[in-house]
Amino acid sequence: TKPLMKVRIIAPAERTTTVLHRGDFLQPADEVVASALDVVQKQHPLTSRETGKEADRLDLANWLVDADHPLTPRVTVNQIWAHLFGRGIVPTLNDFGVRGESPTHPALLDWLAWQFSHEMHWSRKQLIKTIVMSATWRQSSVHRRELKQSDPNNRLLSRQNRVRVEAEIVRDMNLAVAGLLDQTVGGPSVFPPLPPGVAELSYASNFKWKTSPGNAAYRRGMYTFFKRTAPHPTLISFDCPDSNTTRLQREVSNTPLQALVTLNNEVYTESAQALAGRVLQIEGDDRERLTYGVRLCITRVPTDVEVDQFLSLLQDSREYYRGNVEDAKKLTDRHAANNVEPAETAAWVATVRMILNLDEFIVRD
Repeated sequence: TKPLMKVRIIAPAERTTTVLHRGDFLQPADEVVASALDVVQKQHPLTSRETGKEADRLDLANWLVDADHPLTPRVTVNQIWAHLFGRGIVPTLNDFGVRGESPTHPALLDWLAWQFSHEMHWSRKQLIKTIVMSATWRQSSVHRRELKQSDPNNRLLSRQNRVRVEAEIVRDMNLAVAGLLDQTVGGPSVFPPLPPGVAELSYASNFKWKTSPGNAAYRRGMYTFFKRTAPHPTLISFDCPDSNTTRLQREVSNTPLQALVTLNNEVYTESAQALAGRVLQIEGDDRERLTYGVRLCITRVPTDVEVDQFLSLLQDSREYYRGNVEDAKKLTDRHAANNVEPAETAAWVATVRMILNLDEFIVRD
């Protein structure tokens, strides 16, 4: 009889880790050596919590979030800074190593990292408060000609950067000022209205996009179901990256397609209808109502010139819809104002839609 074959089971701790060529698990490449963390360990060694034993995953987790870790607080601070300023102190968010760019303000990064991990005890809210109350963040973003040669890209933060909100928040802001945003926390993904034909572009032809009923269609953008092969067109138009790759830094573009989306997409039309109904509830004349609507959207009192321009648009819209009642009914089919004629409501919908499409509404100036 043949002897039994001995099979040696490799323990997880003894397995080797390799770099996968192009992410293919069938093409393992260079082995990741155990000393890969030696560079960081020279300043912050990884030790076991139990004497005489090797460090395990719990020790690694504690090591990563230790207040004296040289990387974790700096990386976190840099990401929050990039979210507020549009650009990180280390511009390469995805690469914080030797291949990335050097920090523009290394002393500032060190100070914020120390405050974040030691004084603030990892409180992101307190860190954000500290940054936004600084004179640097509260600067105007108006271009300064004297810096055109010395600092054309504003790396020295001589002024504030103009930053547009993320793709998911563009929709949320429209729903919020209209009073439609459902702020329920948690729960499954939702399916807001989708232009016809988009879901059919998916590689899986059996995928069906069923619009969520009721207030679920007005949930925050973070709860929107994301189909990688057929993402929501609004997200793509406003530079939301796909979910096939990990990316921290978002590119920001400014294209005519974005204006077409906010003017014609169903959710933005509904927001304009609801906002018009909200404005018409205010007691006062047209100027007072317009002032209220502008303040809701851009959180400042409009100038007389700005109000005059919207008044002119309101008058033109009234003349048009009084002669085109059917068009007025189509524009007020969802959120019509109570006890107001369709032509009057439609005129206000057309006017507040322009307020919602102000550059200042989605861009911090």
